[in-house]
Amino acid sequence: DSDSYAVYFQDTVEFIPQWKFTFGARRDELDAEFSSTTSPELSYGEWSTRTALSFHPTEATHYYLSFSDSFSPTADLYQLTVVPQPPERSQVVELGAKWLLMEGDLALRAALYRAEKEWERNTDLESTAAILTKKRRTDGLELEAAGRITDRWEIFTGFALMDATILEVAENVNATTGAITVANAGYKGQRARNTPDYTFNLWTTYKLGGGWKVGGGLEAKGERLGYNPSGAGAIPTLPGSTEFHPNTAPAYTRWDALVAYEQKDWAVRLNIQNLFDEEYFDSLYDNGSFAIPGQGQRFIVTTEYKF
Repeated sequence: DSDSYAVYFQDTVEFIPQWKFTFGARRDELDAEFSSTTSPELSYGEWSTRTALSFHPTEATHYYLSFSDSFSPTADLYQLTVVPQPPERSQVVELGAKWLLMEGDLALRAALYRAEKEWERNTDLESTAAILTKKRRTDGLELEAAGRITDRWEIFTGFALMDATILEVAENVNATTGAITVANAGYKGQRARNTPDYTFNLWTTYKLGGGWKVGGGLEAKGERLGYNPSGAGAIPTLPGSTEFHPNTAPAYTRWDALVAYEQKDWAVRLNIQNLFDEEYFDSLYDNGSFAIPGQGQRFIVTTEYKF
């Protein structure tokens, strides 16, 4: 049985022409009772905040610097220990810009950010460890473009670079004894698991005339490391070596396609996912020695009727 309450406020003030300041704060309270001898109750009270400074030199341009933090107590089986785990917290600082060009037909966005996460939770319910890392940091760059090149040709694309690093290794509490197990210190400074160093996507459509439309695009993702950073045992290595060398899901590129026939009142569309039936892997499983395969070739026909 649990109850949660929250109160928040947020306001934006234009203190100088073209300059705006935003500030918001939220207070959350959580009280829960469990049928558990080791952890019969939980109680959390946390603040989270958001602030931003925006500059609008014209109606078509926007520059901003923002900060936000959030938390999640995740009051589930991972909390049912002698010493409840602290809530997972995230802080994000972002510097970005947005532009509207060609009378609004083209939208561009660029952003630099730093995201830090404390007491990162494991989402694998089969795992014996609740915490993956005590602190990790991701520095990233994001670029996006969306718009109409011509009256018939539309495009959307996005590119991201990410540098995710473990800053402090996990500390897990034994559910019955309360003993703390610290992960192997060798995970400190390593790239976070299942985090690619780049992603890229592109989607475009073109109207051929007579109601026909074709489209296509791709999704690309860099390699991802597969390991359990919460373990106290030896770090993964190659035989005869001491250098950190975990399992790896290789980089991949997946192509999709679209053919559609659209009229004023009805439409028929054929989507082909993984056009070339490429074999790839979404991620590596944390608590076992197998990978999660990506979407195989799939054909989807949808119809639409308006009345």
